[in-house]
Amino acid sequence: MDQVLKPAALKEAAHFRRAIRSYTDQKISDQDLATILEVGRMSPSSKGILDWRIINVKDASLREDLKPHAWGAQKSLPTASDFLIFVARKDVGPDDSLVRETFRQRPGCDNPEKLGELLADHRSFLEHDMQIHDRQGIFEWASKQCYLAFGMMALAASELGIDSCPIEGFNRGQVDQVLLHHNLINPAIEGAVLMMSLGYRDHDPKRPQNRLAMDDFVTTI
Repeated sequence: MDQVLKPAALKEAAHFRRAIRSYTDQKISDQDLATILEVGRMSPSSKGILDWRIINVKDASLREDLKPHAWGAQKSLPTASDFLIFVARKDVGPDDSLVRETFRQRPGCDNPEKLGELLADHRSFLEHDMQIHDRQGIFEWASKQCYLAFGMMALAASELGIDSCPIEGFNRGQVDQVLLHHNLINPAIEGAVLMMSLGYRDHDPKRPQNRLAMDDFVTTI
């Protein structure tokens, strides 16, 4: 496969990406937004199980309802072209129907014996390797997949000249209740993990990015 993006372009996109919290009134095109969301959909997710999803909050009244409970999004909620909330499942255990359906789509897994082997391996992976034994552990594992997607989406946005910001500064329980009030989630089985604002920066960052030197960042043995 030929290189889709040249190394210089990837590096430039990575350096362009900054945590931008406030934006101009320019809207992201439907095509660019669809591209960013598709990158999220196709991002790495453990075993290919999409036990998380994204809510795009365009509705102004819902943004206002979220604002008192999201101190980290005070500038982003009123100005972002698109405001995403990553929501993870709490109930997708090793025998869940979502797991079964995901595995069934693999070649040869319409065979009950093969499917059973995959499910047993998945249970061992969760319980023995990851030490996941309860709903909180399931939720935390699903939440990690959201962060993988965010990273890819942020880089994709940068490549398109679009700014973004990861937002963890919000009260999860209260945000879940707001989303429940708007019939968007059932907090018994899923919860908000991470927010992501998208738009076009209304200012240039005041300070350069602060990162470790490459020799300190990477150990090669």
